Amino acid sequence: MTREQYHASRWIAEPFHLYDCCPENDGAAAIVVTTAARARDLRRPGVAIVAAAHGLERRGGVGAFNEVNFPTAHHRHVGRMLWQRAGVTPADVPVAQFYENFTGPVLMAIAEMGFCTPDELGDFVADGGIQWPAGRLPINTAGGNLGEGYIHGFGNVVEAVRQVRGDSTCQVEGAELSLSVSGPNYAPGSAVLFGKV
Repeated sequence: MTREQYHASRWIAEPFHLYDCCPENDGAAAIVVTTAARARDLRRPGVAIVAAAHGLERRGGVGAFNEVNFPTAHHRHVGRMLWQRAGVTPADVPVAQFYENFTGPVLMAIAEMGFCTPDELGDFVADGGIQWPAGRLPINTAGGNLGEGYIHGFGNVVEAVRQVRGDSTCQVEGAELSLSVSGPNYAPGSAVLFGKV
């Protein structure tokens, strides 16, 4: 889609155009969580949960327009906890899946998860920066909620696992880590980092 086609689409609610909003879908997705010992005996290779984080900043549960740091995607604290627990940084992550029922909060979450500062965000996503296969951080490689199906973000978890296994239809070459970020703009936030076993 070109910039012109995007801007020519009808408004849903400013600042969101038609292509900023995901359609509702019926569908299902599943993952199996087990021990590493049991995973060794499964038909498909296991993928490790390297780290996970869930939570709010201080006063993060206060009503939206009373928040100290409004606007926020509710992922600053989650990002700090996740990277500390994982022992890696955003620069180590080659692919990510961001829950995006609307496009705007994803941009805030990219910055809040530490991939860039808010001031660097425009440059970070410009010129294919988040596109597969050659972006600096390909996101939503299976299409995400907007392009694949709105299964409340669970498809993004499945795609994050596929990326580490090496069997995504839009595989990021050599991806040993893959991030799944839940519901930006909803409190509390959460994220999980998957990696090779």
